[in-house]
Amino acid sequence: MRVILYSAIGIPLLIADGVLLWALPERLANRLTLTQGLILFFGTLSYLCLHFLLRKPERMYLWAHEFTHLFVAKLFLRNVQGFHISSRSGGKVVIDRTNVAIDLAPYAVPLYNIVALLPVSLVAWGTPHAGKIYLGTAAFLFAMHLCFSAEGFIDGQPDVRRSGRIFSLAVVLLLLMLWAPILAAPGTHGGFSGLPLFYREWLADGMEAAIGIPARIRSLLSRSFL
Repeated sequence: MRVILYSAIGIPLLIADGVLLWALPERLANRLTLTQGLILFFGTLSYLCLHFLLRKPERMYLWAHEFTHLFVAKLFLRNVQGFHISSRSGGKVVIDRTNVAIDLAPYAVPLYNIVALLPVSLVAWGTPHAGKIYLGTAAFLFAMHLCFSAEGFIDGQPDVRRSGRIFSLAVVLLLLMLWAPILAAPGTHGGFSGLPLFYREWLADGMEAAIGIPARIRSLLSRSFL
């Protein structure tokens, strides 16, 4: 019953995610110069080569994944009974009881990106090269987070099955999209100051796209019957 209820909530949320995801690349591109876009591309590509052609940094990811479980569990005042990381058996945090936030936090919160964001946000504007280095590093780390999170969903980890994959995917995708402009801000020409306008315009683009969906559906249906 829990999975059915959460899935019913997740379906419209996933549709909203799709609309926002459709509008996000163009909106992000407006904040990037050609050089910044290339830095993001090669940062992402470098991680994909590492992940698929060389060796996955599983232990590195596991530390972030399990620590995020642990941190959020502590925020909810849960009793943590064990914390274990192993290259053979993976990682595990043993707590007295869980909830949706604890389950999904490691997928929705790119911990290494946040750790990298904190110091560079203080110096990126004064040192242009630091912003470029940060942007490449952020792309590398975010790509790592996306790859391992996707594998968790594909493998059907208990974290995502407890609330159903549809709901879990909808929530995680939304939060990752919300994170993306913040994580890119120190390396872009808009910086943090342009984020409020970015989110307003992005939401407006999404609403405009959503309003146009019925017209597109009618157009497709009319063509199919011709």
